[in-house]
Amino acid sequence: MSQEKRVYKRISEKVHLTYRVIQVGSDQIFHPKDRGEGQSQDLSEGGLLFKTSEPMPLGTRLELELRFPDVRYVLYPKAKVVRLEEFNDGEYYVIGLEFNQLFENDKSLILEHIHRHSK
Repeated sequence: MSQEKRVYKRISEKVHLTYRVIQVGSDQIFHPKDRGEGQSQDLSEGGLLFKTSEPMPLGTRLELELRFPDVRYVLYPKAKVVRLEEFNDGEYYVIGLEFNQLFENDKSLILEHIHRHSK
């Protein structure tokens, strides 16, 4: 039986996001587009999982733009790719991101959002 390794509470969350690649990871098999978009599958204080049409090497660093329906302004966290899964022979990819730069105010807003939607 595997043990749960997650530190943060996750919620299922469908939020449209855009990203900009700021540093490509060490796996040079493919090179991601400089910019792209996707839809989050879940969200936590520590990161998010999102679905996109573009693969990204592990370790790639991104700048995100997140717009939550109940938050009045845009969040711009920076994150690192820590998971990559391919589905349907490259039809789409699920990317796991770990936030590595998040302003304190943005972190508070994410926590409030998670708390409101986890009831």
